[in-house]
Amino acid sequence: MNKRKTVFTAVAIGAGIMAVIDRIRLHNKVDELEERTQDIGRCHNDFCLMQQRYNKNTDKQIESIQEEIGSVYEHMAELSKEKEDGR
Repeated sequence: MNKRKTVFTAVAIGAGIMAVIDRIRLHNKVDELEERTQDIGRCHNDFCLMQQRYNKNTDKQIESIQEEIGSVYEHMAELSKEKEDGR
């Protein structure tokens, strides 16, 4: 009977130690995942800021192109008037 109690106690202690080790591993994984999530969040924020700058730059370029096209149409209209008046 004494041997059974000793074996049972050893098994219980072993299971307890394994449970503690498992909890520690789980806690470490959670910490690692939280750190990775924060890294991903920072990368996402950096990407959003970079995309915002790119969009502003693109918008300025589009406005410039639109102004240039408007200017070309005005010149074409003036040339058309001059041709009609010159005939």
